[in-house]
Amino acid sequence: MAFEKRKVVPLMQEGLEMEYASQIQYLTQAAITTGPYAEALMARFKEIAQDEMEHADILRRRLAALGETPSTKVGDIQIHPDSMQAVKINLKYERDTVEFYRKLLNLIPHDEVILYEAIEHVLEDSQEHVEELERLIGSKSVTF
Repeated sequence: MAFEKRKVVPLMQEGLEMEYASQIQYLTQAAITTGPYAEALMARFKEIAQDEMEHADILRRRLAALGETPSTKVGDIQIHPDSMQAVKINLKYERDTVEFYRKLLNLIPHDEVILYEAIEHVLEDSQEHVEELERLIGSKSVTF
């Protein structure tokens, strides 16, 4: 498979915008969350926001390495003050993110090792977030 920069770069830019949005989303939810387990969720939301910041940094560095200027746009943000609603919003977001990065990863040849492993790392973290959020709501089958 040949590396098709014209297909990959726009998706990386979109991913970067998603990571910016998710960091803001998690930090905002940490500040406003109420309800059951709010204190523990607030702390975890802040930790996940740090992961999202790392993901944004990874994408910025890879875009720059490809000779591109990283986006500064922010994607869509959804928040809710109720702790369980916030978890559900984040779970949907993380599931969508996993699908997004799977598609992106499939466009990157394995011989583009640094880029491939960078996106794979972001995907792995996102999958871990899905598993954790599913445990918090007690179900793998929650739909929205």
